[in-house]
Amino acid sequence: MLADWLRILELSALASSAAILLVLLLRKPMRTHFGAHTAYALWLLVPLAAAVALLPAPVASMAMQIMPLSAVPALIPVAPAVPVVNAFDPLPWLGVTWALGLAISLAVLAWQQRRFVRALGRLSVVGERIVRAEATAGCPALVGAWQPRVVLPADFEHRYSAAERDLILAHERAHCARGDAQLNVFAALLRCLFWFNPLVHIAASRFRFDQELACDAAVIARFPEARRPYADAMLKTQLADIGLPAGCYWQSSHPLKERISMLKQPLPGRARRVLGIAVACSLILSGSYAAWAMQPAQSKSVNSTKPANAPVDVACCVGDVHASYRKLSRITYPEAALAAKVQGVVYVKVHIGVDGKVLSASAERVDPSSAAALSESAVAGVKTWTFNPATKDGKPVTNDEVVPIAFALDRNAPPRVEGATLDAIVVSPPEALSEQSSAPSENVEFRKNAMFAPKYPAAALAAHQSGKIVLKVSVDAQGNPQSAVVDTAEPPEAETIFGDTAIASVMQWRFNPGVRDGKPVGGDVLVPFTFSLRDED
Repeated sequence: MLADWLRILELSALASSAAILLVLLLRKPMRTHFGAHTAYALWLLVPLAAAVALLPAPVASMAMQIMPLSAVPALIPVAPAVPVVNAFDPLPWLGVTWALGLAISLAVLAWQQRRFVRALGRLSVVGERIVRAEATAGCPALVGAWQPRVVLPADFEHRYSAAERDLILAHERAHCARGDAQLNVFAALLRCLFWFNPLVHIAASRFRFDQELACDAAVIARFPEARRPYADAMLKTQLADIGLPAGCYWQSSHPLKERISMLKQPLPGRARRVLGIAVACSLILSGSYAAWAMQPAQSKSVNSTKPANAPVDVACCVGDVHASYRKLSRITYPEAALAAKVQGVVYVKVHIGVDGKVLSASAERVDPSSAAALSESAVAGVKTWTFNPATKDGKPVTNDEVVPIAFALDRNAPPRVEGATLDAIVVSPPEALSEQSSAPSENVEFRKNAMFAPKYPAAALAAHQSGKIVLKVSVDAQGNPQSAVVDTAEPPEAETIFGDTAIASVMQWRFNPGVRDGKPVGGDVLVPFTFSLRDED
């Protein structure tokens, strides 16, 4: 749950940052050619771009394939397995840090609003949704979110002429009619949500400035001959340095010179305003779609022995063995088979329930047939396992799997395994499982964690390219990856297409170190990936 939420937050932050940069680039040209209202409306792109991260990603899947036993011996789980190294998981700390930043930001927001309201002093009602403050600084202003009121300074009648007072009230009422106070609360909440992103804080100040310019343009359109008294009223207002998250200033620390210079500009005609709205809508829709389309394709980690170019349906994925049961549920080598030096592979057919429990298990076949003595031990062991259940259309379903159990007298030369859905588990005699010497292995928990899954390259997704690569990862005695290179690629161009994203992912993983003479040692681990696109209906 935490990983999913942080992933959504990451995608929303990236999408909103790209949208902010685009709006910052276009707001002035849009204002110059189509008016202040159009530049103000363009800010709608930012929350829409952030929201698309909540929508399902483009339909593509990535299968991370466990290679057959004969192809990659270094990846075969061996029972009993080397204990998993407890790797540092940054997710809880990231979650706590973000939540702490959110709480502090919300507290500052509430404190700023409370400080501004208290600085106004006692309020006396003047008219409908109009009150007078005891203070003079920071007013006139529209204060509040749910039922905002126009707050006038104590010297309102003395400071401003009758014409200026009418213009100020028209300005604040325009804010109220358009819901600008509520939009400012929403912008402030986005700043709290993305407190770690400096672009959001920059955008908030530019958004409020464009809001004021749009409101100025609305008042001037209503009173075209009042540009001079409108500018005079701005110059007579004391600047407010106190934050007002839920409300709108008549005048604050916004660039006053730019606001007054905008009053000199002629307002665009009806045709240009309509064209500007059309351009803004096109930019908002296309930008939102681009933010959605650039999401990493939804991926599902699937244990599979299908060819690299076989389609993988993300709506129905096979179940796989829960890693902890592979480590805890040991299958013993039968003493009679050990004495007779019998080895072979037992293919156990397992019927898995919706909760991942084994409903039934039986030996489907034994290779060679002379190894039938191994069947009872293999079936008994698999019955104790728990599987990650298969899903169809997002719901768990029952399914059948074939699990190969390879009994090998020499763990370095196990029998060949073919035609099974899941990767093999190797059972060797006790003397062959000495923990004094074992190679490093993959910690499959990192493979299953979507936070560490490779991203399907956008160019490969658009070109419907797929492929399989195997990385050779060098790990140290603590299981930390030191380097990774592409060992094999099928087809050869898959190295160029998928190599970088796979390496970037695997370098975040942690591995089970090898053991030599009872001490952890480093070494190389082969890690296979299959990138595959789902067939479109």
